[in-house]
Amino acid sequence: MKVRKIEDSDIDPNTNFSDNKSSFRYLCLSNDLTVGTSRKFSIRDERDKEIEIAVFNINGKYYAISNKCQHQGGPLSEGILDIEKKIVTCPWHGWKYSVIDGRAPHKGGDSVNSYEIKMVEDKLYVDSIPNNIGKRVTQPLSILYFG
Repeated sequence: MKVRKIEDSDIDPNTNFSDNKSSFRYLCLSNDLTVGTSRKFSIRDERDKEIEIAVFNINGKYYAISNKCQHQGGPLSEGILDIEKKIVTCPWHGWKYSVIDGRAPHKGGDSVNSYEIKMVEDKLYVDSIPNNIGKRVTQPLSILYFG
């Protein structure tokens, strides 16, 4: 399958982003995601692999990042959202990520993929190709047991 990235100049309200030429995937109507909330979506990426993303509505602007925390895969769509700082905190162990770009708000932290969102009329579309690739920079601790 050949994937074509959509540029702003390509946007036409009548465009079908869900055709196989586009990397954008339809999510929902914009009013399905109220201000200050988030929601999990499953989409197919450019290799037809299913991925989970978390979409956030902050004052009518929409952001998308991977739904899986780098630490242990916690569901970021269920995390605590700080609307002012645009930071989500993983509900499992408290790891934090910017909903804008998926980066940790502190220097040297792990990051998750982030995705571009387009709104055409009242429909939300997400680019299945990440615009920022997440990185694991911390190493899990090995626990030694002596018995």
